[in-house]
Amino acid sequence: MDDRSLDGLRVLVARPAEQAEPLCRLLERHGATVVQLPMQAIEPIRQSAAAAAQLQQQRDALAWIFTSVNAVRYARALDAGVWPPCIAIGPATASALTQAGIEDVSVPDGQHDSEAVLALERLLDVQGRRIVVVTGEGGRNALEQELTARGAQVSRVEVYRRVALPHTAEALAGAVSSVDAAVFTNGESLRLMFTRIADEARLRLLDLQLVVPSRRVVEQALELGFRTAPLVPEQTGDTGCLRVLEHWWQNRDRPPLMTDQEDKADATSPAGDDAREQGPAPQTAAPAAAPDTAKAPVSRRGSGLGWAVLLLIVLVAVVAAAGWEGYRRLEGMVAERDTQIERLRASMEGAAAQVERLQTRSADQAVAVQRNATQIARFADRLDAQDQAIGVLREELGGGRSRVQLAVIEQLLMQANDRLQVGREVSAALVALEAADARLAVLADPRLFGVREAIARERAALQAVPRADAPGAALTLASVIERAPQFALKAQVPDSFRPEAAAADAEAAGSRWQRAWMAVKRAVSSAFTIRREGGPPPQLLSVEQDALIRQVLALKLEGARAALLRRDVATFRELCRSASAWLDDYFSANDPAIAAVQAELARLQELQLDPPLPDISGSLVLLRAHLEPAAQ
Repeated sequence: MDDRSLDGLRVLVARPAEQAEPLCRLLERHGATVVQLPMQAIEPIRQSAAAAAQLQQQRDALAWIFTSVNAVRYARALDAGVWPPCIAIGPATASALTQAGIEDVSVPDGQHDSEAVLALERLLDVQGRRIVVVTGEGGRNALEQELTARGAQVSRVEVYRRVALPHTAEALAGAVSSVDAAVFTNGESLRLMFTRIADEARLRLLDLQLVVPSRRVVEQALELGFRTAPLVPEQTGDTGCLRVLEHWWQNRDRPPLMTDQEDKADATSPAGDDAREQGPAPQTAAPAAAPDTAKAPVSRRGSGLGWAVLLLIVLVAVVAAAGWEGYRRLEGMVAERDTQIERLRASMEGAAAQVERLQTRSADQAVAVQRNATQIARFADRLDAQDQAIGVLREELGGGRSRVQLAVIEQLLMQANDRLQVGREVSAALVALEAADARLAVLADPRLFGVREAIARERAALQAVPRADAPGAALTLASVIERAPQFALKAQVPDSFRPEAAAADAEAAGSRWQRAWMAVKRAVSSAFTIRREGGPPPQLLSVEQDALIRQVLALKLEGARAALLRRDVATFRELCRSASAWLDDYFSANDPAIAAVQAELARLQELQLDPPLPDISGSLVLLRAHLEPAAQ
């Protein structure tokens, strides 16, 4: 068909605004005149947080069923995570799911409605499975009812709602009066227009050719009294709507449309052209009779009687014509109503037959599900018995070798517990657990999978234990002990007192008498040295006292290192604090080496040498529980 296939067609599009634009542009490109009048707006539901939580909780469902493109769009806005397999009610919804990044999408072939979705193979056997229906507020619940009847656990998640727009009756009447066809997306918007439009424009609405999305909306339109069966596109989307309008417009019967004035004229003058043709007869007769009126009064009375008879005949003819026209219209309305009743009866019979088929299929499926459940239970019992038999056979074929291996594994698990609880050796316990798990992997006995799972948990717990660098701390203490003899004390007897360099320079630069005088002064003052101190004078220490102080410091540091290697945390910290206090009491605070040692001791005291240790006895308990029946 060419690009002007809809020339002369006037179409009312009642879709929501965001969905109507592409269709309006498509129809206008093909020559149609489009009147856009959305009856509803689409917006998110008020409880968006609750809907988002429902979607996140249902990600492990068998499938999510989407009833519209809007359901996909608003659900994706609420949950951008990974979705389970999805089912779309039609190709447009499937395309929206694909654009949202969903790869596993199913869509029914042929018709696109709830019944077609329920006929998909994925939804035939859903006993005990969880299914989510993602839709808008209100709407049908046929999917939920049928899936629940099949034994599924169905959750309905409403992610958007339709809100009626406040059009006036006059605006609706004006839009309907100027179009030949109308496009509606659902029965709710059609019913809104039918109930809100002015009464005088409702008949015009009922004469329009409708395009609706499904047979259900066709039935709703016929129930409202539309005189022409609405059209349903063979394919969903804007292209399907265009094709069905093109076919109807090019193959329609084109009776001339009556204007509002002609409708009113027909309503006020039922006789139509007959009445107008008979009207001039008395007017032409009147001038001929007028000249005789003065001469013959009796003739005037006879003439008046003739006029009355003629007027009566005309009135009778008008009434008869109006009655005949009304009868014909009534007969046409009765015939149209009978046709609608027949259609509804046929539709109801078809629905009843379909319900009966679905009930039969549901009963058959329930029997099949029960039979499958019984077979699955028997199969599970057989698998358990086979696992036991395989274990016994492996035990018999392996002889005592597997028992010896299990004994070695038990010893490894005991060693891991001892190293951890007694020696607090996390690394050694971890090595023992890894060795036990490697031996269990070689055995490959399904009955010991629980033991391996417990070992995996215990290894993870040990790897999470914080480990202090004890060897590094011990090396730090050894370095401090090695440098202790060079630390400066607070009070110390100097080996000699040297004169200041400035005085010596002055003596060398003077004359002979000045040098002699300076020599005498130096001889006298060399016996004493006077200095200004800011506090009480420090007590001078002898060589023996100096050595004793340094030896005590070295003993404290050696004791701290020994406690660290023994993992005696309390003694280690106490000796570190004691060594730090000893440095404060007897060593010079101005010595940078002393400040560095104090910082190292403070850091060592903060080491976490005794972190809480996890319980790793669970694997040993499970292994012994496995060994006890074999020992008996």
